[in-house]
Amino acid sequence: FVNYLDDSIKSQDDIETFLNLHFLGYVPNIKAGNLHERDLHGHLHPRSAAAESFRTVRAAITLAGRADKTRVFGVTSSIPSEGKSLCGSNFAIVTAQAGFRTVLIDADLRRPSVHKAFQIHAPEGFASLLQGTTAKLDDIVHKSSVPNLDVIACGPIPSNPSELLEGARMEQVLAELRDRYDRVVIDCPPISAVSDPLVIGAKA
Repeated sequence: FVNYLDDSIKSQDDIETFLNLHFLGYVPNIKAGNLHERDLHGHLHPRSAAAESFRTVRAAITLAGRADKTRVFGVTSSIPSEGKSLCGSNFAIVTAQAGFRTVLIDADLRRPSVHKAFQIHAPEGFASLLQGTTAKLDDIVHKSSVPNLDVIACGPIPSNPSELLEGARMEQVLAELRDRYDRVVIDCPPISAVSDPLVIGAKA
């Protein structure tokens, strides 16, 4: 009876049956001492089971329909602290390891964390570019320790994140990124908290 009342999602079958979504793969819990080791797990521990699980996700996306036209990915979660930044960072890492020119963008303009994971000092960032305080994309792109992977941190937290992500400047920036990179991975805020992931998802 308890199992009958439990409507939580527990398996691949639940995802495909009740949500009618494609299942991409399982990611095991990654236990790490700090944010850097956790979010760069695929680079620091390339032979681990967790790193292999992200390669499985990469393969599932590559083999999906219209994969050749799928260039921009928005990564979100339902609530905070579910592992969206972990998944976004490691997916970007294994994508770069496959030889794709990849950029990881921290578009969580409220509680950014990518700069901490990659240990980047970013007085200017993605928010600066959208606001127009930084004119060129090259000014905010950081080379990471992972070959083929660039990182764009959030920069100063803006007062109007939703308006910036919905603006025409966002479209221009994504168009430039599509021309420059094979894959663009965007770390978004949780979808239950704000509308930003919906906006980014539509543009991606």
